[in-house]
Amino acid sequence: MPSDETASLPEAPTGAPGGAPPFPVRDHAVTLMDAMRAVLAMIDDLEALRAENRQLKEALEGRALIERAKGILMARRGCDEATAFRILVALSRKQHRKVRAVAADFAEGVGAGGVDAGVHPLT
Repeated sequence: MPSDETASLPEAPTGAPGGAPPFPVRDHAVTLMDAMRAVLAMIDDLEALRAENRQLKEALEGRALIERAKGILMARRGCDEATAFRILVALSRKQHRKVRAVAADFAEGVGAGGVDAGVHPLT
């Protein structure tokens, strides 16, 4: 049974307009548009979750690198975990780089020589 209502959808995620012409809409068309609106909302949610997932993966990778670098420093310097982390932070500040980047150097064997070759931020 037709109604006197018109219907439209929010703008599509790609920027292309979405909606229905301004003439009476049947009930099944309204139901379809409600379903389409729900699908578009789910697509937005999915994209947000994918972005969050990427950020969490990067954070975990960074944490693993930092833990590995701390282990290298602890073995080479005979220091505890807190001291190893302070060394990484001090080098990070001195080099104007993120702790993760400094830790990556250690994990790859690039930065370990720098610490043992005269960079003693906490001694």
